[in-house]
Amino acid sequence: MNRLRLAYLTRSTLIASALMIGTLASTQSASAESREVLATLTIPFAFHMGDQTMPAGWYRVDLVSSHLVQLHGPDHVLSSVVMNSAIKTHAPDHGTIVFDRYGDSYFLRQIWTAGNTNGLEYRQTRAEKNSLLAKDRKSRSSTQLAFNSTPQH
Repeated sequence: MNRLRLAYLTRSTLIASALMIGTLASTQSASAESREVLATLTIPFAFHMGDQTMPAGWYRVDLVSSHLVQLHGPDHVLSSVVMNSAIKTHAPDHGTIVFDRYGDSYFLRQIWTAGNTNGLEYRQTRAEKNSLLAKDRKSRSSTQLAFNSTPQH
Protein backbone atom coordinates (compact mmCIF):
# COMPACT_ATOMS: atom_id res chain seq x y z
CA MET A 1 0.00 0.00 0.00
CA ASN A 2 2.90 2.36 0.81
CA ARG A 3 4.52 1.80 -2.60
CA LEU A 4 1.27 2.51 -4.38
CA ARG A 5 0.85 5.78 -2.47
CA LEU A 6 4.48 6.79 -3.17
CA ALA A 7 4.05 6.08 -6.89
CA TYR A 8 0.85 8.15 -6.96
CA LEU A 9 2.52 11.10 -5.18
CA THR A 10 5.55 10.94 -7.49
CA ARG A 11 3.35 10.88 -10.60
CA SER A 12 1.21 13.78 -9.27
CA THR A 13 4.31 15.83 -8.52
CA LEU A 14 5.71 15.23 -12.01
CA ILE A 15 2.43 16.22 -13.65
CA ALA A 16 2.14 19.35 -11.49
CA SER A 17 5.74 20.31 -12.31
CA ALA A 18 5.17 19.83 -16.05
CA LEU A 19 2.04 21.99 -15.90
CA MET A 20 3.89 24.71 -13.99
CA ILE A 21 6.75 24.76 -16.50
CA GLY A 22 4.25 24.96 -19.36
CA THR A 23 2.41 27.80 -17.67
CA LEU A 24 5.61 29.76 -17.07
CA ALA A 25 6.75 29.26 -20.65
CA SER A 26 3.41 30.45 -22.06
CA THR A 27 3.41 33.48 -19.72
CA GLN A 28 6.87 34.49 -20.95
CA SER A 29 5.83 34.29 -24.60
CA ALA A 30 2.57 36.13 -23.92
CA SER A 31 4.42 38.95 -22.15
CA ALA A 32 6.92 39.20 -25.01
CA GLU A 33 4.02 39.47 -27.47
CA SER A 34 2.34 42.28 -25.48
CA ARG A 35 5.43 44.48 -25.72
CA GLU A 36 4.86 47.45 -28.07
CA VAL A 37 7.69 49.35 -29.74
CA LEU A 38 6.85 53.04 -29.30
CA ALA A 39 9.88 54.51 -31.00
CA THR A 40 13.33 54.07 -32.43
CA LEU A 41 15.48 57.17 -32.46
CA THR A 42 18.90 58.65 -31.89
CA ILE A 43 19.25 60.73 -28.74
CA PRO A 44 22.26 63.01 -29.30
CA PHE A 45 22.98 63.70 -25.61
CA ALA A 46 23.36 61.79 -22.36
CA PHE A 47 20.25 62.01 -20.17
CA HIS A 48 18.88 60.94 -16.81
CA MET A 49 16.14 58.36 -16.57
CA GLY A 50 15.25 57.33 -13.06
CA ASP A 51 18.49 56.82 -11.13
CA GLN A 52 20.50 56.03 -14.27
CA THR A 53 22.44 58.26 -16.62
CA MET A 54 21.89 56.99 -20.14
CA PRO A 55 24.52 57.59 -22.84
CA ALA A 56 23.88 59.37 -26.13
CA GLY A 57 23.08 57.03 -28.99
CA TRP A 58 20.45 54.97 -30.76
CA TYR A 59 17.47 53.80 -28.64
CA ARG A 60 14.42 51.58 -28.96
CA VAL A 61 11.57 52.57 -26.64
CA ASP A 62 9.21 49.74 -25.66
CA LEU A 63 5.91 49.95 -23.81
CA VAL A 64 5.93 46.78 -21.69
CA SER A 65 2.60 47.45 -19.95
CA SER A 66 0.27 50.45 -19.70
CA HIS A 67 2.82 52.48 -17.70
CA LEU A 68 6.09 50.49 -17.78
CA VAL A 69 8.57 51.77 -20.38
CA GLN A 70 11.91 50.18 -21.31
CA LEU A 71 14.70 51.89 -23.19
CA HIS A 72 17.20 49.69 -25.01
CA GLY A 73 20.28 51.73 -25.80
CA PRO A 74 23.84 51.59 -27.07
CA ASP A 75 26.14 48.86 -25.74
CA HIS A 76 23.12 46.86 -24.50
CA VAL A 77 22.13 49.53 -21.96
CA LEU A 78 18.66 48.75 -20.63
CA SER A 79 16.56 50.81 -18.26
CA SER A 80 12.93 50.55 -17.16
CA VAL A 81 10.73 53.18 -15.55
CA VAL A 82 7.12 53.45 -14.51
CA MET A 83 5.53 56.54 -16.02
CA ASN A 84 2.25 58.32 -15.25
CA SER A 85 -0.55 59.10 -17.69
CA ALA A 86 -0.53 62.50 -19.37
CA ILE A 87 -3.14 64.14 -21.62
CA LYS A 88 -2.93 66.73 -24.42
CA THR A 89 -5.87 68.60 -25.89
CA HIS A 90 -4.66 67.98 -29.47
CA ALA A 91 -3.15 64.75 -30.78
CA PRO A 92 0.37 65.29 -32.17
CA ASP A 93 1.07 64.54 -35.85
CA HIS A 94 4.27 62.69 -34.97
CA GLY A 95 5.69 61.03 -31.89
CA THR A 96 8.00 62.97 -29.58
CA ILE A 97 10.13 62.36 -26.54
CA VAL A 98 10.44 65.41 -24.31
CA PHE A 99 13.40 66.13 -22.02
CA ASP A 100 13.67 68.85 -19.37
CA ARG A 101 17.04 70.57 -19.54
CA TYR A 102 18.93 72.32 -16.75
CA GLY A 103 22.24 73.66 -18.04
CA ASP A 104 23.76 70.67 -19.82
CA SER A 105 21.76 68.02 -17.87
CA TYR A 106 18.77 66.38 -19.58
CA PHE A 107 15.95 64.50 -17.82
CA LEU A 108 13.35 62.30 -19.53
CA ARG A 109 9.95 63.96 -19.06
CA GLN A 110 7.29 62.76 -21.56
CA ILE A 111 6.59 60.38 -24.42
CA TRP A 112 3.86 61.14 -26.99
CA THR A 113 2.84 58.95 -29.93
CA ALA A 114 1.36 60.24 -33.19
CA GLY A 115 -2.41 60.66 -33.29
CA ASN A 116 -2.87 60.02 -29.57
CA THR A 117 -3.91 62.60 -26.94
CA ASN A 118 -2.81 60.19 -24.19
CA GLY A 119 0.88 60.10 -23.41
CA LEU A 120 3.27 59.18 -20.63
CA GLU A 121 5.01 61.47 -18.16
CA TYR A 122 7.87 60.71 -15.79
CA ARG A 123 7.93 62.22 -12.32
CA GLN A 124 10.52 64.74 -11.28
CA THR A 125 13.43 62.90 -9.63
CA ARG A 126 15.50 64.07 -6.69
CA ALA A 127 18.42 64.76 -9.05
CA GLU A 128 16.19 66.94 -11.21
CA LYS A 129 14.84 68.80 -8.18
CA ASN A 130 18.43 69.42 -7.03
CA SER A 131 19.32 70.73 -10.51
CA LEU A 132 16.30 73.02 -10.38
CA LEU A 133 17.34 74.40 -6.99
CA ALA A 134 20.96 74.84 -8.07
CA LYS A 135 20.06 76.73 -11.25
CA ASP A 136 18.03 79.85 -11.86
CA ARG A 137 14.50 78.67 -12.68
CA LYS A 138 14.71 80.63 -15.95
CA SER A 139 17.47 78.33 -17.19
CA ARG A 140 15.07 75.37 -17.41
CA SER A 141 14.03 74.48 -20.94
CA SER A 142 12.51 71.56 -22.81
CA THR A 143 13.99 69.64 -25.71
CA GLN A 144 11.79 67.55 -27.98
CA LEU A 145 13.01 64.79 -30.27
CA ALA A 146 10.65 63.55 -32.98
CA PHE A 147 10.28 59.90 -33.91
CA ASN A 148 8.11 57.93 -36.28
CA SER A 149 5.20 56.13 -34.71
CA THR A 150 1.87 54.85 -35.90
CA PRO A 151 -1.30 56.57 -34.66
CA GLN A 152 -3.03 54.78 -31.77
CA HIS A 153 -6.84 54.66 -32.12
